[in-house]
Amino acid sequence: MDFRQLRYALSVARERSFTKAARRLNISQSAVSEQVKLLEQEIGFELFHRGSGGIETTDRGRTFLYESERVMSDLLTLSDTARRLRGALQDTLTIGMGSGMAQIFIPRLFADLKSNLPGVRLEIKTAPTSNIFNELHEERIDAGIAIESDPDRLPAGLVFDRLIDAEMALIAHPKHALARSKPPVDIGRLLAEPFIMSELTVGYGQVVLSLFTDLGIKPNILAVVDNIETIKIIVQSEGGIAIVPRACAENEVALGLLKALAIAPARNVAFSLFRRREPLSRRKEAALLKVRELLKA
Repeated sequence: MDFRQLRYALSVARERSFTKAARRLNISQSAVSEQVKLLEQEIGFELFHRGSGGIETTDRGRTFLYESERVMSDLLTLSDTARRLRGALQDTLTIGMGSGMAQIFIPRLFADLKSNLPGVRLEIKTAPTSNIFNELHEERIDAGIAIESDPDRLPAGLVFDRLIDAEMALIAHPKHALARSKPPVDIGRLLAEPFIMSELTVGYGQVVLSLFTDLGIKPNILAVVDNIETIKIIVQSEGGIAIVPRACAENEVALGLLKALAIAPARNVAFSLFRRREPLSRRKEAALLKVRELLKA
């Protein structure tokens, strides 16, 4: 048996489907089935019942896979030990986040990084929500910060832990007529305004679009871009207005580059830390736990 066969079998157990496991592993279903079959032949018993109702783990399979998960974690930890012994003293924890989230979370992470995460090097990747989910799925990052949206849009095999809630706000150029508004801006009265939107099917873009669809109206979408930083620059250039988490625009508002206004109906979004269900090495698990504490602070 080898590491790959155990990974495939554990993925089938979590997804309860060879098809979903193959999709999650980004390989063919036949490759998953073949490797699991070879593993079953080697250990001498079936891991799964394959019936019309789907895939179920056998009693012996459940025990074997439980121990396999523990062994895999130990192997990852052993790999860390070998890296340290050959002089690579730092573990790298790779975290993805949307560009607009940097001003919220980066100060929390780097306030005292050496003391909070000794022996760990952080690698930060900025990407749209859909890319973060793909990077997690393909095991190119260890965790990702993204905005919760429709649970049905969350890829299989990912779990999340809520960090903070944030108010959504309308951002406009300080000279825009809306910038003088005192009461919350009524979303239903903005049909003629050109909106700059983000991804419409996931993350905060899907939350913004739902503001309009809940009212039975269609926004006047001038452009769709994949990151908040570009949205803010377009609004600063008087190219349109947008709705973003207020916390993502605090720096620009403080500098007088943007005006942030409350909206009606009010809407909050939740920033969460997403990760795969599979355990990381023990050192990485400890580092990720500390990162979560820092992000919630």
